Amino acid sequence: RRSNAPFLSLKRDTPMIILDCETYANYFLLSMLDTDSGKIKDFELFDGQDFDSKTVTAILKKHTTLGFNSSNYDMPVIVAALRGDTNAQIKQLSDDIINAPKVWPVLKKHKINIPASFDHIDIMPIPIGQASLKIYGGRLHAPKMQDLPIEPSALISPFHRKTLRLYCHNDLQVTRILYEELKPQIALREQMSKQYSIDLRSNSDAQIAENVIKHELEAKNIDCTRPTVKIGTKYKYTTPKHITFKSPLFNDLVAMIERTDFVVNDNGQVALPDELLTKISFDGAEYQLGIGGIHSCESSQAVIAQDDECLFDIDVASYYPYLIIDGQYYPKHLTREFLTIYESIVNRRIEAKRNKDTVTADSLKITVNGSFGKFGSKYSFLYSPDLLINTTITGQLTLLMLIEMITSAGGRVKSANTDGIVILCKRHNVQAIRDTVSLFELNTIFSMEYTEYRALYSINVNNYLAVKPDGKVKGKGQFAIGGLAKNPTNTISVKAAIAYLTKQTPIKDTILHCQDIRDFVNLRTVQGGAIKDNQPIGKSIRWYHSTSTMTAIHYAKNNNKVPKSDGAKPVMDYPDTLPTDIDYQFYIQEAKNIIKSCGVNHA
Repeated sequence: RRSNAPFLSLKRDTPMIILDCETYANYFLLSMLDTDSGKIKDFELFDGQDFDSKTVTAILKKHTTLGFNSSNYDMPVIVAALRGDTNAQIKQLSDDIINAPKVWPVLKKHKINIPASFDHIDIMPIPIGQASLKIYGGRLHAPKMQDLPIEPSALISPFHRKTLRLYCHNDLQVTRILYEELKPQIALREQMSKQYSIDLRSNSDAQIAENVIKHELEAKNIDCTRPTVKIGTKYKYTTPKHITFKSPLFNDLVAMIERTDFVVNDNGQVALPDELLTKISFDGAEYQLGIGGIHSCESSQAVIAQDDECLFDIDVASYYPYLIIDGQYYPKHLTREFLTIYESIVNRRIEAKRNKDTVTADSLKITVNGSFGKFGSKYSFLYSPDLLINTTITGQLTLLMLIEMITSAGGRVKSANTDGIVILCKRHNVQAIRDTVSLFELNTIFSMEYTEYRALYSINVNNYLAVKPDGKVKGKGQFAIGGLAKNPTNTISVKAAIAYLTKQTPIKDTILHCQDIRDFVNLRTVQGGAIKDNQPIGKSIRWYHSTSTMTAIHYAKNNNKVPKSDGAKPVMDYPDTLPTDIDYQFYIQEAKNIIKSCGVNHA
């Protein structure tokens, strides 16, 4: 359903129904899973079997249904089956959808209209960082991973129907696992949908931001037509008055930025000009500018606060929103009304946080933060390359100004990334640094948040482990464990490295005592499919390192080795007990490599 359609309330008196379809030239399957009972019902169309349109229509009207990539695929092919299309016609629609860059022209060509009485949620856009259903299932450790067992071009025999039903049922279970993981995000989208009277349940964060802001602008009769910016358009940057430097290095940098042309390229974006790509060296640290933000360039760095030292993170709260408000930046085609609405949303979020209204605060956070990325997208009505440049460059110069001030107060910057810095200083300098930060807050509209660490172990700026005084840890990149945004990769080795760095636990103790197969697996997508010893595995594959095999996994299309897969044993179905052939020495060495890459050499 379109995101700007009138919002229908969830049909809460009935179970959520998860659906999935399989489409072939002589066979169509719709499977539905009742999330309350766990029962699955199949509806098929093939020679000699009519599609039960009456029952399917009744279910779709009575229940809220849910799927993965279902708004653009499953619901259209279901509608085709409901109106009496043949298997060949449904297959043609399916092929056209899969091969088209955009879905809506295909639906128009095939005269497909999704009835407004069908209340449906597509959860594919919700997780940050798009992945396939199979990969999400692997990230959430679904018991069984399986690729389509029969080629899409095949003709389906009676024997094959059971195979496809079982495959489709597994996809339903994987979708259910993902649905359970996403329930809080779905609930938040329901709340926002009611607030704005538009269906936001199948929206990504960025889409929500776009739809909410558009809703409020159009209420003020602002034209939200997507703007066109010519390739080659040049922009200049003007430095805000609050940015001042003492160092000639930074003053020269500001002058260079103001001389530079920022040019819109073929894809509608603005890349950082070559003259600004040179690393900046200041007080023993190096920094790299970027369109997305500034970051420091440390590697293999272990910072451990001594008794007379303090190590802490200083983050700017709501950095980009306040940069936009303070700089009075707005898309020119949307007038200053954009800024009025945007500032109102930011202020409402602050008030909600103050009142501990977490639902409202979280929903407004999505709107505030999700909109920023759309400023650089030529496909969005928010498209505004000059706003993106002004915001990000101002943010980087502002952070450099804070770094210069803190350095003058006796602090040493050990890491910096976009909206925060990590400082090491003597304890007797802490108050001077806090006073300096307070002065920075007075000269800007920013407020700062402090987090103390006792140690920081960095592979690089995007892969680090920060250890708090109470022993709790914050991990990013390789040190982040679990979640939907990252494939599991030798998790037990990461856990062993963390235990060693934080508690001095011997690496072997952590690894040898682990009884969970999920901590030993690797997950990745292999384009074109993977093979092991000439046997096909699939495109989304999962394995552990074994002592019972020496061979690697290879790409089926060219026989190239899948990286780091020597001695890999596929584990597409999780076993009931821990395998006896786990190569523990491999995982021990991996943990040692992680520790060494953080600048610690005595593991």
